[in-house]
Amino acid sequence: MSEVEKRRHHRFLALLEMKVALGEHVPADVKLATIDISSGGARCASNRPLDTDLSLKVILNLVGGDLRGPASVEVEARVLRCKDRPQEMPARRYEISLQFTRIEAEDRKRLQAFLNGL
Repeated sequence: MSEVEKRRHHRFLALLEMKVALGEHVPADVKLATIDISSGGARCASNRPLDTDLSLKVILNLVGGDLRGPASVEVEARVLRCKDRPQEMPARRYEISLQFTRIEAEDRKRLQAFLNGL
């Protein structure tokens, strides 16, 4: 494994819905759900393809873990990869890898606390 391929953050399996803010080159009907997630990014299933290097604003809806109730976390992310998986159902046809590029300190703490509780 090369240095580039090594992950900086441990990934956790979690199915979380993500709301994507509309923006340039973002399909209006795009739906994302995490497959796995870390404090630095997520691998998602999507109904629509997204361009590599596309910047997104997303809201993660955290449910479960050690949280006392549902919580939301806002992040800015960049699409690293988009892989077509034609064998999957249409709602999960594309696998999207996201890198979180900006997250407020409180939201990062909330996300990390959620992940630690999984």
